Amino acid sequence: MMRRFTNLQTDLLRTFVTVVDLRNFTETGRALGRTQPAISLQIKRLEEVTGVKLLGDSRKKIELTADGQVLLEYAREILRLNDRAVANLQRAKLLGTLSIGLPIDYSIEFFQKIIGEFSHANPQVLLDIRCNRSRELLAALHVDDLDMAICITDVVPAPDLSFYWSEPPVWACAADYRVDPNTPVRIIAHPEGCFYRKRMTDALNIEGREWRVAFESPGISALQKAVVAGMGVTALTSKTLLPGMRILSPIEGFPKLANIHIGLFYKHIKMSDAALKLIEQITDGVSAFQSLTHARAT
Repeated sequence: MMRRFTNLQTDLLRTFVTVVDLRNFTETGRALGRTQPAISLQIKRLEEVTGVKLLGDSRKKIELTADGQVLLEYAREILRLNDRAVANLQRAKLLGTLSIGLPIDYSIEFFQKIIGEFSHANPQVLLDIRCNRSRELLAALHVDDLDMAICITDVVPAPDLSFYWSEPPVWACAADYRVDPNTPVRIIAHPEGCFYRKRMTDALNIEGREWRVAFESPGISALQKAVVAGMGVTALTSKTLLPGMRILSPIEGFPKLANIHIGLFYKHIKMSDAALKLIEQITDGVSAFQSLTHARAT
């Protein structure tokens, strides 16, 4: 018996994603040029097509159900591919200005390379790149002060999160650093609220080990230099380990750290052809890096 396929119409998916991003049916109607009742009917139609409830029953705020969250991730990807296909077929000229947020609490060289290649290939697109802590970048995106942002997050799924990947941080110290088990661990960290910092302190607290912050800076470069100088230990990912560092093991009293999650955040309704092209290059770059990392690990 031939399997019966369900077709998800892109206009219904676009309405669904826009409702979630704008968190308001009336605002969605204005953005898409439809009335509020028409938006409600489209959401109802999408629920009929999928056979699941997508939004909660609260009238005060938009809340996704578990099934709605699953569909949201697919919907964003379907719309991104659809819009990029149309733009490529129509040979859309990439124009405009893109405001991009990059995190100072994560290695940005990888993304700078991708963005640099995009800028070289599309000189008519003006780039406004801002570096800040992930928390501040997400706040700027929320008030539409950024078009897109790459941020560390502990909330997955999250509003405006297009896709994310996980990386295991490791304990790092200078190559000749010697740990004294009889003294508090000297931590090199970003200011309070940092995801790496929380993972270090949580792990040490569980082990019952004393610690103190010996060096604190918002920028990752300063932390790297402090580590190489032998001022203490910190948590880094593979992208941010430098020559002159070594990884500390559980045998030395440093337990495994919980993964960090890095995501690309944007509001689909506001994405230009230029933004979608850059998003495509970023996602391709991350996928290639993840595949290479996995191949090396196996």
